[in-house]
Amino acid sequence: MKIKLLLLTCFLSFHWMTSQEFFFLSGKNLTSYDYSVSNTATDFNLKSKVGSNYELGYEHILNAKISYIGSLTLNQFNSFSTNEVRSYSWNSTYLGIQNAASYTILKTENEIEVKLKAGVNLSTIIDGTEQINGVLYNIKNEPEFSGVFFQPLIGLDIKYVITDYVSLSIGYNFSKAFKFSNSTDEKLSFINNQLQLGIHFPL
Repeated sequence: MKIKLLLLTCFLSFHWMTSQEFFFLSGKNLTSYDYSVSNTATDFNLKSKVGSNYELGYEHILNAKISYIGSLTLNQFNSFSTNEVRSYSWNSTYLGIQNAASYTILKTENEIEVKLKAGVNLSTIIDGTEQINGVLYNIKNEPEFSGVFFQPLIGLDIKYVITDYVSLSIGYNFSKAFKFSNSTDEKLSFINNQLQLGIHFPL
């Protein structure tokens, strides 16, 4: 009986380990700011600006189609604006925790896998600056930028198995980050298009 239990434990442990992988992703964000002030018209002509993104996490394969993905993220959400008098630029960096699920829609014989992904990211600002006509201001503690941002996302990932020990991927995610509560009349959200390249290490 003890031998059977030991064998079962070994099998389950092996199955658990072989159903996981660690990964690192990095890429670029193209972010648009959605900014408004209650009962006030704004003259900002906000434009998209490129920033970087990084993600470190693990994937647990639940079955042949569905996986759970948990990760730490670092995202830059940037924007700029100009008018006849002033030029503005915003650079903000957010640290987050992301939980997602993926569903395999295609897997070929030569180990190319296509997955749909949906999830939620919770993040907070760790660094931020506003530049007005060349003068820098710290925005880390500004109420419209600080606090916890809720960021639903959807995406598509394509992964190619190089060997049994490493895979490469490319992915696209679309998301909108916003806050449920804000103590001021100023409201800010980030509409983000994200491109990522990744390396994966199955266990």
